[in-house]
Amino acid sequence: MLSGFSHRFRYLHVALAVAVLLASLPVRLFAQGEEPVAKNVGFRVNGQVVEIYFDLVAPSDQVYSVSLTLKKRFDKAYAYKPIATSGDIGPAVIPGESRRVTWKLTDEFPKGLPGEDCFFIVDIEGGSARPGGISTTVWIIGGAAVLGGVLTALLLSSKGDNTPPLPPPSGFPTPPGRP
Repeated sequence: MLSGFSHRFRYLHVALAVAVLLASLPVRLFAQGEEPVAKNVGFRVNGQVVEIYFDLVAPSDQVYSVSLTLKKRFDKAYAYKPIATSGDIGPAVIPGESRRVTWKLTDEFPKGLPGEDCFFIVDIEGGSARPGGISTTVWIIGGAAVLGGVLTALLLSSKGDNTPPLPPPSGFPTPPGRP
C-alpha cells in the first residue's frame, strides 16, 4: 500500500515541477525581451506652450514613470528638466501611441527657448502593475496553480489503488445519531 502511494507521489512531484516551469516560461521570455521605449518623439511650440509628443512602446498591463529633459545639439553639457508640465508625464503613464506632455514655457523661460538647437529626451523608467488591473504574472501563477490542482486530482484519483476493498455490510443496523 505504501509503495503505490510513494510511486504516485513521485509522479505528482515531477508533474507539478514541469507545470510550474512551463507556466513561468512566458514571464522568463518577456524578462529577456524589450525594454520600454519612447518612439516618434517630437515637439511644437504653440505660443507660450510647448507640446511634446511621443509613442510609449511597452507592455500594456504596466504603467511607467516618464520624465523629460531639454537638451541642445551643439552644447552636450546642457540639460534642463522642465517643471511646469502636465499630461502623460509622472509616475503612472500608460503605454500607447500619441502620448502628449504640455509644458508652460513662459513660466520657466519668459523669453522663449534658449537657442534654435533644442530637442527633448523622453526618459522612461520602471514598469509596475497597472492599478486596478491584474498583472500578467498573477495570471500565469494562477494558471500554474490550477494546472497543478488538476494534475493532483488526476494523480490521486488514478486507478491502481492498492487499498483493500471495504467488507460487505453486515446485518447490523446503523447506530443512532448523537443527542
